[in-house]
Amino acid sequence: MLRAALWLAVALVGAKAVLLEAPRSPRWLLDLAAVSFQDVLFAVAMGVAGELAVRATARWPMLARAVGGVVVAFFACCAFYIVLAVGVFQYFSRPLSFDLLGLVRNASALQSSVGERLTAPIVSAFVGVPVVYLVVALWQGRRRGAPLWALAAAGVWIAAGWWEYAPQPDDWEYGQLALSPHMELVRSTAVGLVGARQVTFPKDFPPEDLAEFRPLKSRGAAAGRFEPPPGASRPRNVIVIVLESVGAKYLGLYGSRYDTTPSLAAESAHALVFDNFYSHLGYTFCSFMAINYGLHPGLPWCYAPTGGAPLPPSLATVLGGRGWRTVFLQNGDLDWNGGEAWIQGCGFQEAHGYREFGCPLLTSEGTEDRFLIDRLLRWIDTKRGQPFLAVCWTDQTHDPYPLSPGVKPVDFLPGKPSDARSADLSRYLNVLRETDRHLGRLFAALRERGLADDTLVVVTGDHGEAFREPHKQRGHGFTVYQEDVNVPLMLWNPRLFPAGRRMATIGAHMDLDPTIADILGVEPAGEWQGRSLFDPARPPRAYFVASVGDYQFGVRDGQWKYILNTSRGREMLFDLARDPDEQRNTAAAEPERCRRLRQRLAAWVSFEEEFLRARAK
Repeated sequence: MLRAALWLAVALVGAKAVLLEAPRSPRWLLDLAAVSFQDVLFAVAMGVAGELAVRATARWPMLARAVGGVVVAFFACCAFYIVLAVGVFQYFSRPLSFDLLGLVRNASALQSSVGERLTAPIVSAFVGVPVVYLVVALWQGRRRGAPLWALAAAGVWIAAGWWEYAPQPDDWEYGQLALSPHMELVRSTAVGLVGARQVTFPKDFPPEDLAEFRPLKSRGAAAGRFEPPPGASRPRNVIVIVLESVGAKYLGLYGSRYDTTPSLAAESAHALVFDNFYSHLGYTFCSFMAINYGLHPGLPWCYAPTGGAPLPPSLATVLGGRGWRTVFLQNGDLDWNGGEAWIQGCGFQEAHGYREFGCPLLTSEGTEDRFLIDRLLRWIDTKRGQPFLAVCWTDQTHDPYPLSPGVKPVDFLPGKPSDARSADLSRYLNVLRETDRHLGRLFAALRERGLADDTLVVVTGDHGEAFREPHKQRGHGFTVYQEDVNVPLMLWNPRLFPAGRRMATIGAHMDLDPTIADILGVEPAGEWQGRSLFDPARPPRAYFVASVGDYQFGVRDGQWKYILNTSRGREMLFDLARDPDEQRNTAAAEPERCRRLRQRLAAWVSFEEEFLRARAK
C-alpha cells in the first residue's frame, strides 16, 4: 500500500508540474515542492492508512486482499481525479470545491463548454493516467519490504515544500495551486454539508450607517428626481438588455483596447453612460434578483434575498399594473438553475426562452443572440400602440463563447500565443462584437418603427468575466475585483440624451428599477432598497460579495475600493483613480480609511441579516 501511495504521489507532483509555469530559474524545483507538498502528504497519509487497514485484516487473507484491492482502486480514482483537477484548474485557476459544484445545477447545459475543452490529449489522459498508475502500482506491489528510501525522499520533499511555502504572503501567486485538490474537495464538502459558514462582523459601526440600506418607503420622499430636457416628454417604452457574462473591462465603449462594441460606442452619442456601475456579485441568479426587485441579493449564507418570504413588487409588476405590456425574453434555457420559477414569480405577463423561439441551438446553453432581437421585434410589433417593458437576457456571450455560423472572426490578439487563455479570450471578444452588431440592429429597428424617442433602452451586464488579466482568476463569481463586478450601464434615448454624456455616479443593480421608474415618472415600489441614480442625496457607494472558495466582501466608496477576505483575515484597499487595475494594496498605509470602510461593510451585513430575518417571519 505504501508503494502504491508513493506512485500516486509521483502522479500528483507530475500534475502540479504541468500546471506550474515553465521553469524560469533554479528555484522552479522549490516552487514545485511548495505547490505539491500537500499532495505528497495526502498520498503518504492515505498509504499509511491503507497499510494499517491491510495489516489489521492479515489474519483473514481473502479479506486482506479485498481491502488491498479497495485501497488501490481508491488510489486509481485519485489518479483519475487529478486529471480532472488539472482541467478545472486550467480553466478556473482554483481547485474544484463543493461551492463550485453547487453552481452547476444543470449539467446537461454545460455540454458545449466541456466539449470545447475535451481535446484528444485530455481524453487520453483520463484513460491513460489511471491505467498506467494501476499497472505500475500492481507491479510494484509484488515487491516485498517497505520502500524506506522512497519514504525518506517523500519526507524531504514535504519538508522542502513546507519550508518554501510557509513564509509566502496570502496573495502568493501560487496560493490556489498549492492546495491539494483532493483535500480541498473533501474539506469544502464537509463544510457545505455541515452548514454554511456564517461570518460575524463587529457591531462597532455608527447606527446612522444603517440608514442607507433602508427601503424607499422608510426614507421619505426621494429628492432630485430625473428631469427631462425642456420641452421633451418622458419615454413610454422600456427595453432592458442584460448581457450575459459581460463586464466593462472588454468593451470598447469603456476604453478597452479591443474594438468590441462599435455600435454601442456610436449610439452613446444618444445615451447616458455610467462609468462606475456594479453587479453585487458574479452569479446570474443574484443579479436577476437585484435587477428585477431593487434589492441587495442577500448574503452568502442566504442568497434567496427575502429568506423565502414573498418578494416585493418587481418593475414588471409596477408597470404591468399601470397598463404596460411586459415580457421576459431569453435565448438561453428559462429553467437554467431553476430560473423558470424566478421568472414566473416576477410579474411578467409573458416569458419565452429558446425552446419557444423555434430556432436551431448554437450550443447546449441556447441559441444565437440575433434570434433574441428578432423575437423582441416581433413581440413589439404585435401591439404597437400599448406601452411596453421588455427584459431581454442574452446568452451567446456565455462560455464557450460560440460565434454564429458564417461569421468571420476578427483577429483581436495578433501575435499572441495560441494557448487556452488566448483562445478563450479571442472567442469572447468576437462574440462581444457579434452581440454588439445585433444591438445595432435593435437601435436601427426602433428608428425605422418611429419608436426611438419613445423608448428607453437600458444596456447592462449581469456580471463580468475574467481571463487572468490583471489578476489570476478565470470565469466569474470568485472575486470582487473590477473585472468581476464592474459592469456597463447605458441609458439610450435620443430625445432625452440628444448630445450623449457620461456620469461618474457610483451605482449597482439594485438601483436600476428606481432609476427606470424615475425616468418614466412612475412611483417606485416602497420595498425597493435601491435609489435612483439621479438622486443627488444617494450615498456614493456600492456593495458586493463573492463566496465560492473564500468569503469576500467589498465596497466602492468614491475613488476607493475596499475588499475584506474574511476567510483569510486579509484586507485590501485600492485607489481606483490612480490604480484602476487594483495592483497596489494600500491598506497598510491607510488604517483609518480601512477601519471606516470595514464599519460600512459591517453595517451592510448587519442590516441584511436583520432584513432577511424580518421578512422570513
